[in-house]
Order: sequence, then C-alpha cells, then structure tokens
Amino acid sequence: MTSQLTYLPVVWTQQGLNKLVSQASQGIAMPITHVSAGDASYTPQDNQTALRQEKQKVPVSQAEALGDGQLRFSALFDGPDSYAVREVGLWADDTLVAIYSMPELQINFKAANAAWIEVFTLNVAALPSQQITFTTGMNNANVFFAKEMALMTEAQMIQGKALIEQAQTTMQLSRRLAYASISRK
Repeated sequence: MTSQLTYLPVVWTQQGLNKLVSQASQGIAMPITHVSAGDASYTPQDNQTALRQEKQKVPVSQAEALGDGQLRFSALFDGPDSYAVREVGLWADDTLVAIYSMPELQINFKAANAAWIEVFTLNVAALPSQQITFTTGMNNANVFFAKEMALMTEAQMIQGKALIEQAQTTMQLSRRLAYASISRK
C-alpha cells in the first residue's frame, strides 16, 4: 500500500514579515534564533503570534546557506518532556516568524529524557534571503558535517581492515614458522 504525503509550505507570519521588512529597511538582517515545537495539529494562520500548544522552545543549533534561496538549520530538543510534534515555529528572538503544521499530521515524536535533533530546510526564495541570518545557541550538534564524518569513518574502517589482515598474515606466518621448526626436529 502506498501513501502520499503532501507538503504544505511554511506559513510566514505577518509580524515576522513586518520585522523582516523593518530590519531590511535599516540594513539589518533578521536572525532566526529559536525553534519551538508543540502538539497541536492545524492549518497555520499568518496572524498567529505563538504556537497553539507550545511544548518546548530551543536555540538554533547550527545553520548554513545552501544557495538558491535555501537555508538549512538544526535544533536539538531534549529534556524530560514527552509529546507528539505536530507544530513547529521559527522565532526571531520573541517574534514568531514562521509556522509549520498540518491538520491530522504528526511531524515527529519527542520521547521523555531523550534528545531529538531536527534538521529543517527552509525555502526563502520569495524573501530577501540575504536579510535572514541565524544565531546559533550552545547545543551545536554538528549535524552538517555528516559527509565529512562518513568519509572519516570509511577511512578508519579501511585502516582497521588493513590492520586485521596484517595481523592475520602475521599469525599465519608464525604458525608456518612454528610448524617448520617442529618438522625439522
């Protein structure tokens, strides 16, 4: 059975767009500083100033510009709370900038006493993307080094395999020498 998932665009709030335009007119970039998660499922409205049922708000962990109007960032949610993630909000300090939620859709689940790292790719092609920056917090998860980490892991595995093969060859030579010295006696 195949299921089709429909992606709804992020809803940019009026207050978020107003802040972006206001800061852009002053030559200041608007920083996305926090991400929040809640458990309400609905169609977001552009006049919202908060998530409907916010459970947790955390600093942006890491961010990068991908080009073509795409920004990627991560957030680390941890702690004792447990909740279904059905709404996500992006914040510029205390201003709700954008919301993602969909009726009857669970985006993720935050388990109690467990960490959940969420990576978001945000399309800002319709906005002046040079006017949007990110302020990262203390929980830098380094999730964007995945390619580098994979290459390093591969190199270490190849090296480990070579060491095991060398050890096996050494053991085989030792056995042959031991057998040869026993045979000569």
